[in-house]
Amino acid sequence: MKTLKTLALLFIGALAFVGCEPGDGDDTSRKGLILVADKTTIYDNGEDCATFTAYCDGETLTQGFQLYIGEEPIEGNTFSSTEQGTFKVWASYGTLISPEVSINVVATPPPAPAAPADPQPTKTNFVRRVLLTQFTGTGCGYCPYMINALYQVANDETLNSKVVFSAAHLFNESDPAYLSASATLDNAMGITSFPNLVVDLNKSTKGVQPMFADVSNAITTAMNRVAVKGGISVSSKYYADEEYIVVTATVKAKEAGEFRVGAWLLEDGIKANQGNNGISALPGVDFNTHNNCIRIADSQATPNVFSGYTLGNIEAGATASREFAFKLKPNGTGNKKNWNHDNLRVIVFITTKEGENWYVNNVVTAPKEGSVAFEYAE
Repeated sequence: MKTLKTLALLFIGALAFVGCEPGDGDDTSRKGLILVADKTTIYDNGEDCATFTAYCDGETLTQGFQLYIGEEPIEGNTFSSTEQGTFKVWASYGTLISPEVSINVVATPPPAPAAPADPQPTKTNFVRRVLLTQFTGTGCGYCPYMINALYQVANDETLNSKVVFSAAHLFNESDPAYLSASATLDNAMGITSFPNLVVDLNKSTKGVQPMFADVSNAITTAMNRVAVKGGISVSSKYYADEEYIVVTATVKAKEAGEFRVGAWLLEDGIKANQGNNGISALPGVDFNTHNNCIRIADSQATPNVFSGYTLGNIEAGATASREFAFKLKPNGTGNKKNWNHDNLRVIVFITTKEGENWYVNNVVTAPKEGSVAFEYAE
């Protein structure tokens, strides 16, 4: 017996899905029927839900489409569950069907902490930092050039307060810091060579030469690219028995606008021999100790978009919050199967729209347990 989806495909017949390359900021401009979820992981409490938006040739559909899980129709445009597992959701619209979207239903995490108090509620002149994402791997023989350059940035008094570092280990799967759960981050940023560096999730910045002067210029360019539009406060709590870090991220707008927010879990101090094509380490650099390694990149709103989850429009001086829950691998020496919980921390960033694309506008670092209040400029 043919399934409903098979019959739909047969009805379409020779029609093929037509696609075009997505832009930097979103992937909803592709032709055909596209289904997008506001989040792809939800909790099994029956209340947390994924909300779906359907696009046809880049235009938002407000009615006329139907969602399904397998052969079962879904009422409305949301999905929740009390059963754990992966559910594949697809949509039909006239003669079109969309690619499936996988929704992972996971155990409900422990409660998130309360947001920290705002030290100066009337202020909105926030300190701004840029996000540097290093694309690297232990098998990359030329990556020590970038390691040296970033070490110089971290130890430069005029630059170190302007940046937050992250490292996406995606060169080789044998790397103990390999970012297996979000291996599309390199695809989303258009990375085809290593070492590489992306500033503020702006893929047009890739290709920065792995030298201090070039990285310094990239940071300055990013700081001058756009004014700060919002600040971030973070509360985090570590649950050792449950193996969770749960985060409350609060965004405060300097000016009214639409904001997205993302959070990444990082681990420092992972020991692994680094490939090296005869490059000398600067004094103080240990090529075989890997810091800022991204373990979980929880900002993947759609498969090729890591710009975070929407907070909607926030009025100037107002706030909006989102909770993040990182399910940890067992505590142990940093590798792919075990993470050293003592060396874990979190970065939280906001993105805002610049032209047609979404780029990081601000970013902060937070401990695995503790709080970071809004940071205001003098």
